[in-house]
Amino acid sequence: MNAAHIGPIKYVLLIVEEALEPLIDKDLIACGAKGYTVSEARGRGHRGVRDAQWMLSGNVRIEVLCNEATAWRIVELLEEKYAKNYGLVSVVLDALGPRADQY
Repeated sequence: MNAAHIGPIKYVLLIVEEALEPLIDKDLIACGAKGYTVSEARGRGHRGVRDAQWMLSGNVRIEVLCNEATAWRIVELLEEKYAKNYGLVSVVLDALGPRADQY
């Protein structure tokens, strides 16, 4: 990896109710994300156990690499639209990666 191409990238981690995935897809792209990764997420928290025993009752983990402006647009939009009525956790961390300009 060429250090000249390393730059500030944000890693956005979203844990959301599975039923929100199709809605959030459009929101991520509208906020400027160029792509994302989705995987199942199970666990226990202040809202109880999320084990997907019922259809669309589980959680998904959505991961996005993007620039800082896009990261904060994603978090603000999703918090505004969904946090009141759905389970949503969002985390933004610094990440390093090649070709930061592609994000």
